[in-house]
Amino acid sequence: MNHRKGLRIGLTVLSILGALMAAPLVMFSPMIFDAPGSDENNLTWFLFFAVLAFPVLCLMGGILPWILKNHPKSLWLYGLGVIGFVLITVAVILLETQCQGSFSC
Repeated sequence: MNHRKGLRIGLTVLSILGALMAAPLVMFSPMIFDAPGSDENNLTWFLFFAVLAFPVLCLMGGILPWILKNHPKSLWLYGLGVIGFVLITVAVILLETQCQGSFSC
């Protein structure tokens, strides 16, 4: 039982740090729409919302396991930050392959 509490604390700290480190990325995410025509591109919007969702998912992944700690599968909630990272990665790959790396295509 002791190793599980240490794991929870470590993963919570990692989730909170992920959310804090994403703050500059979120602050500069409106710059995605600087290119002319980028506000009409659905992949740019997908990247924008994926960037905005990442710190929220990290914070949820750090808080929800403590709220639901009596549930046997609550440790899986720490994976919410990974889902946010995957969303950003998929958005960047789609922009790279579909639009040749341009925000406006």
